[in-house]
Amino acid sequence: MLMAAGFDRYYQIARCFRDEDLRADRQPEFTQVDIEMSFVSKEDIQNVLEGLIQRVWSQIKGIEIKAPFRRITFAEATSKYGSDKPDTRFGLEIVQTPQLTADVHTIAEVLVIPSGAQSFSTKELAPFADLIRTSQANGESKFTSMHKIGDQGATGISKATLLARWLQVDNARLPELLGSISAQPGDLVFVSERSSRVTPANTTLGRLRTLAAKLLQEKGMLDISADRFDFLWVEEFPLFTRIVDDDKAQLSATHHPFTAPAKDDLPLLYTDPAKVHGQHYDLVLNGVELGGGSIRVHDPEVQEHIFKNILCLSPQVQASFGHLVTALGHGCPPHGGIALGLDRLVAILTDSASLRDVIAFPKSANGRDLLMHAPASATPEQLAEYGIAVRKTPPAH
Repeated sequence: MLMAAGFDRYYQIARCFRDEDLRADRQPEFTQVDIEMSFVSKEDIQNVLEGLIQRVWSQIKGIEIKAPFRRITFAEATSKYGSDKPDTRFGLEIVQTPQLTADVHTIAEVLVIPSGAQSFSTKELAPFADLIRTSQANGESKFTSMHKIGDQGATGISKATLLARWLQVDNARLPELLGSISAQPGDLVFVSERSSRVTPANTTLGRLRTLAAKLLQEKGMLDISADRFDFLWVEEFPLFTRIVDDDKAQLSATHHPFTAPAKDDLPLLYTDPAKVHGQHYDLVLNGVELGGGSIRVHDPEVQEHIFKNILCLSPQVQASFGHLVTALGHGCPPHGGIALGLDRLVAILTDSASLRDVIAFPKSANGRDLLMHAPASATPEQLAEYGIAVRKTPPAH
């Protein structure tokens, strides 16, 4: 709205509310640094943020950060690291193994933990098995299996595993596969298959990679310096997401419905929207998303097409965005921006384990304010003041 009104740039420190699950890095109330600019490119915004990060780290931490930051695509992030906010301070990269499947809708991939079979006891392997079961139950993977590599081959090749099905053709192919992924006796190997039609924020192997790094650090087998800061930009996200393994499933906006499509993909918006990339970019640090932004849609016809024909929003929901579409129709300039999580940034700068350590009056895991005893029941007098009446629904007969 401000861009349409003629403001060419602004920033604000905004208080926000998030109605989502709470974790160590999330609170229902949070603060963000919101930046918006007109007539800018993605690179312009990234340059501004990189300069800001360099100055903050220099003045607060006494550390000089090099720029420009590394840039990787969403496809590379999820295929090599199994996450759209990858921690790149250590290796353990995932390897794509298309030879394991002939299904064009299935992605086969492998994660090798060097010396993992020798390093982890049966008890220490239990968290990996638990994670695999949970991820499969959530639909992150079709099937994921764990194998110890020895001189005689691999353990755990049951009939249900992707590896067993592939070896049915020729059991002698196992050494060829192990050689292609550089697996050695004593290594621990995870083999996974997931749908290519589902857009992942995290894959099963990505979660296993993070867990393995954590356990290896605890055992003193992986050294990650506390003052290493690997900033990177994740780009070229799919503009729309399919969360169900079905080509005909309804698409939803990957980030928000106002993100502009990549210029080269604009024709696909009208023919094959699932293949459109968005002009979105996330700033990631050591596996944590510091912020995200995008170049916005500034053409009202494109915005209406996204609302009506791709997202299939109801007339009522479309009407709630009517003022924004109207503003675009008055000649809104091309514009974009980014929002940084201020609380998260402060937590990282102060080496705090949780956002609760840097927020005044933090909320509990169930969203309660323990100081104010909120939320709390309202009296009839309080409800009457706001014209609210509570009526019990009569039991159905």
